[in-house]
Amino acid sequence: SLYTLKHRYGDAILPMVEVVDTKKEVMEGNTGAISRRLYEAVNETLESGHQAILLLNRRGHNTYISCPNCGSVAICPNCSVSLTYHSANHRLMCHYCGYSVPVNDKCSECGCENVRFSGVGTQKAQQELEALFPNAKILRLDADSTITRDSYATYLNDFAEGKYDILLGTQMVAKGLDFPNVTLVGVLGADHAAYSEDFRSFERTFSLLTQVIGRAGRGGYPGTAIIQTTDPHSNLISLAERQDYDGFYEEEILQRRLMIYPPYCDICVITARSENQAVAETAIKTVFEEIKRLITDKYSSVKLIILGPCAASIVKVNNRYRYRMIIKCKNNSEFRAMLRQAVSVKLSGDAAITVDINP
Repeated sequence: SLYTLKHRYGDAILPMVEVVDTKKEVMEGNTGAISRRLYEAVNETLESGHQAILLLNRRGHNTYISCPNCGSVAICPNCSVSLTYHSANHRLMCHYCGYSVPVNDKCSECGCENVRFSGVGTQKAQQELEALFPNAKILRLDADSTITRDSYATYLNDFAEGKYDILLGTQMVAKGLDFPNVTLVGVLGADHAAYSEDFRSFERTFSLLTQVIGRAGRGGYPGTAIIQTTDPHSNLISLAERQDYDGFYEEEILQRRLMIYPPYCDICVITARSENQAVAETAIKTVFEEIKRLITDKYSSVKLIILGPCAASIVKVNNRYRYRMIIKCKNNSEFRAMLRQAVSVKLSGDAAITVDINP
């Protein structure tokens, strides 16, 4: 059965939503995380004695540092990702394996002393807010500020009691919070999550946006939500702006059907891991060849669409290389029997195979 909630609790109405084009902001000289419209709205909110929630789903200060001379980026030695600068301890950190190193203002490749700090995380956004609103009390909620036990609940209780004016955080501030005095919600960079490799990225972004928009205007005051995006004409943004669940479903389910993604199939991800890149690549290709052999012989009735094998988007994590293939299938007993036989094939070296159904 489908049950729909068509009205907010009590007399509350959905907030008015505005969309800000961040490309236009940059063209007009504003390179900060806070658009001029959002600055005005926060200022009005503070003057009226109300509170604001701002969402930025990237922790840290800068998301990467690069050299303008040779173009190199500070990379984690254990993972194929850039290191994130954290201003609290003045260190570069990897959000995958935990590697950490003090910041060196010189490029490790060419010695250039003018390395560029790029990208915006919650720490940098907090500094910008503190400069723009020096009299406001700002609370940052992310994985770095809520390490200690019970700190998350304590901070939220303080915000509910009015000890803070602005709550800035990652997706943990988007869901399930009920603060009647919050009349403004701002989304800094609504596009970050929408273009990941996961076929559910649009669904997750729509869910995140609709939920965080719903944090405003829950009491007796009208609410406003401001979405900052590089693509203000995106249909995804428009659907979230209107809180149009039916419209989003109809569009997304058509895409899933055309591309053959769940619920029109099951997804099986097979991953080979090894400390040796060649061993990992050989292992996934060996499993792939075994699957091809099985479905042309004993399991000819099993129908598959296989994407890959290829390197994972982040090929190395914690000093182990990862190669994989994605199989669109029907997860029945025959497929599972074929899969068990395929992944039990003899592999060389330290290669390990993992299977994840509908990850």
